Amino acid sequence: MGRVCVASEHDEVGLLLEQFAGLSVRRGVPGDRCTTFAIGGPIAYLVEPADIGSLCSLISALNREGFLYCVLGAGSNLLIADEGISGIVIRLGAGFRTIDQRLGGVFSIGAASSVMRLARDISAAGFAGLEFAGGIPASLGGAVVMNAGAHGGEFGDVLERVGVVLKDGRYEEIERSDLNISYRRGGIPEGAIVVSAELKLTSADGAAVAEKRSRFLSHRKETQPLHLPSAGSVFRNPSGHYAGELIERVGMKGVRFGGAEISSLHANWIVNTSRTATAAEVRHLMDKAIETVQLQHDVKLVPEVRIWS
Repeated sequence: MGRVCVASEHDEVGLLLEQFAGLSVRRGVPGDRCTTFAIGGPIAYLVEPADIGSLCSLISALNREGFLYCVLGAGSNLLIADEGISGIVIRLGAGFRTIDQRLGGVFSIGAASSVMRLARDISAAGFAGLEFAGGIPASLGGAVVMNAGAHGGEFGDVLERVGVVLKDGRYEEIERSDLNISYRRGGIPEGAIVVSAELKLTSADGAAVAEKRSRFLSHRKETQPLHLPSAGSVFRNPSGHYAGELIERVGMKGVRFGGAEISSLHANWIVNTSRTATAAEVRHLMDKAIETVQLQHDVKLVPEVRIWS
């Protein structure tokens, strides 16, 4: 089992990180600047590897020394505790934002690439398959890990192959057929970090693809509070139900606690209305929604948002 670095070990961690080339290391980065929720205490070490080689070396060393770490994408499905993160957070650097178009509509894409920008650019280039993703504020790696989806589409539909760095520091490519992909689960091996993905898309009329993507995005803007800080959908949809409908039916739509609110536009979103909400306030609303829906409808809500504490 790994160890969280505490104050007395910070110098040890700093010395370890200084050994590696290709790393950007920042200390005490405010967590609220790293998530779309705009919530969270300081991150002790935010480390950005420049390429796969530096990431492999880093992961090997951290596991050898027994230090725990977390991996951060776009921070769009994440709630960081008010106390912050006392250990190491890894975020892929600019070298993981590459896009390489290959034959047959296959694109090899770095995991740090923005999903919304990717959907826009690929639609404009005349390729269909990512229209559903035009409003998903995630990195590609995060979207693959959670098999993100909307409007009847999901990343598992277009994924061909994924490149990962395993928890022992080795790089490996995994075929889609070897991934156990399901609803909001990409089937990525435990502890592996997605560094790239190959997507199989279809050549199509650029104007028609762009129109479809625009229509999906307009629908999201009308039905979801995209103008406020949030982590998107808070709970997975239980089998046979929609989480938002269940929360609305128990009378919690629009309920506030401190600076956090169960959105009056979409009850499966919790929003940071004035950028003053704390993680504890969000957790309170989540726990209350889980408890009330379970009591009144005998349905267990399962969080979709990740919680770091």
